[in-house]
Amino acid sequence: MRALGLPAVALLSALAAAAAGACGSNGGSSNPPGGQGGQEAGADTGAPLMEAGAADAAPAQDGGIDAPTDGPAGVVDASDGGRDFSNDPGKFFGSSRCAQSGLQLCDGFETGTLDTTTWSASGTMPVVDGVQHARGSKALHITQHGNGLSYIKETKTFPEPKNTYWGRAFVYFNQLPAAPMTYAHWTFIAASGTGASGEIRVSGQLQNGRNLFGVGTDTGTNPNGSGDWTNSDNDPSGMPKAVPLQQWACIEWMHKGDTNETRFYWDAVEHPSLYTSATMHGGNSNPYILPQFTNAWIGWQEYQSSTETFEMWVDEVAIDPSRIGCVL
Repeated sequence: MRALGLPAVALLSALAAAAAGACGSNGGSSNPPGGQGGQEAGADTGAPLMEAGAADAAPAQDGGIDAPTDGPAGVVDASDGGRDFSNDPGKFFGSSRCAQSGLQLCDGFETGTLDTTTWSASGTMPVVDGVQHARGSKALHITQHGNGLSYIKETKTFPEPKNTYWGRAFVYFNQLPAAPMTYAHWTFIAASGTGASGEIRVSGQLQNGRNLFGVGTDTGTNPNGSGDWTNSDNDPSGMPKAVPLQQWACIEWMHKGDTNETRFYWDAVEHPSLYTSATMHGGNSNPYILPQFTNAWIGWQEYQSSTETFEMWVDEVAIDPSRIGCVL
């Protein structure tokens, strides 16, 4: 073998040192700092949340459920059948894609009526119309006058392998809590089941004049739960964007029951401040235990007394054991 000259040896040494420095820069952890959190005083009493302090959050990789937690980010993930996880909104919209999706559940409401073999409605009855739509020509339209609920629930995809599922939905908020309200807590996605009471929520809060996305639970005093709390979005980089009004947003969420983890994506970009685990959450000292999931719902529920009108549309709702993305 030909011996290396001194310049080549020096170059290899420099490259090795740089690689070692890069690997050791986070102390072996792939978890960046997380965002703000809070614990509610009682069951949605309307009291502003107390800051829970910074916590480590999940890495923002785009891998499948079983991907290593410190894996590299990717746009196309072969573990999920080569699905496109692009965050380019130009790929999100157009014709309905449910019929060809191959997903466990996908509903774009294109029939013009609610499929009662899949969904049951609670609270104010939603309607299907074409006033707004992310894909195709129809979407689910929800209007709630004052606090209360209006949502659709499905049970047919449960139980899931490893008690884990991914969800994807396009949402369009036309009216959200606003002044004169000074605080409001609302939920637009939730799942529940057996073994731990309450809901695991994808939600939002009006605080300091802005609505921010959030995640949390309402397990209350159940010894298997961590209380009633919501963590508010703190991405990107401690400068969170308000929940958009009068435009479509693609929301993805993961509920991983076998390891008690949740994840949240907005327009195919993960928000690490909204990652939760059994020990990283906004609740009390109890572990954050996810139930054995038996159902999931999407729609609207607002908990504080209000006379306002809340209005939204939902389109291309999908459930699958693997991440779906916003393109499929």
